[in-house]
Order: sequence, then C-alpha cells, then structure tokens
Amino acid sequence: MGILTTVKMSLFDAPEGSILIHAANSQGVWGSGIAKEMKERFPLAFRRYNAQCSTYLMTGQYDLTFDKTHHIASIVTSNNYGEKVDSPEEILVNTTIAIYELLKYADKKLPIYSNKFNSGLFRVPWFKTEEIIKVFVKQYDLNWVVCEL
Repeated sequence: MGILTTVKMSLFDAPEGSILIHAANSQGVWGSGIAKEMKERFPLAFRRYNAQCSTYLMTGQYDLTFDKTHHIASIVTSNNYGEKVDSPEEILVNTTIAIYELLKYADKKLPIYSNKFNSGLFRVPWFKTEEIIKVFVKQYDLNWVVCEL
C-alpha cells in the first residue's frame, strides 16, 4: 500500500533521480512561484514544456523531462495564470487527468516529491488536491512526499 507523507523540506532537496511534480499553465510560462525557481534550476525541462505548449493545448496533460539530476513533471492544471487562472473545479479535473496520464508512463518505483501544488497562485485549497493524490497513491502503491517549508 502506498504512502503519502508531508515533510518539512525544500522540494529541491529531494534525492537525485526522484520525480519532482509541480503545477503549470498551458501558456508555456513559468513566471512566478515555484515554477519560476524550476525554470532557473531546470532549464531543459522548461524549454521542453514551453515547446510543447506552443505546439498544442496542454491543459490536463503533463510533460516529464530528466534534467540534470531529477525527473521534472509539469502537470498542466490551468489553461492560464494570474487573473485568468481557471476555476478551482476546472483545475481539480485537470489535475486528475494530468496525474493519471503521467502515471500511465512514469516509472512508479521512483519516489515522487511535490510541493502543495495548486494551493498557491492557482488558489485551490490544498486538501482538495491532496484527496486526488491519495487515490493515486493507493491505486499505484506510490511513495509520494509533499514538501513544505
């Protein structure tokens, strides 16, 4: 049976080889919040995500790229950002679809680390996203660590 834990640590201190999951928009922009830091630390992952977004609408999809030390999983949970961010209900639906799609192809033996994505700039209460994650953790017997400072 999988395990979902919350620990006090930076997402960027996750062990090498882990999957780092964060939420993104489909506009190809990692301009603020943790996405901005991801862009600085993992430029290859950003370039690939950005190119995908310029090719087709990524909402409800994901991009998974190995960049230097980690697998970077950008789950696209909102079509837009800022004042145009999708509604919490749409973001939760897109979150479910994107995680499902990611887990169809990702190595489920790798540990997964995330921040409390969707709960910051996308304004979705964390417990709602956490409920979605719990279903996948149980279904796929995952080791998922949520990082918070």
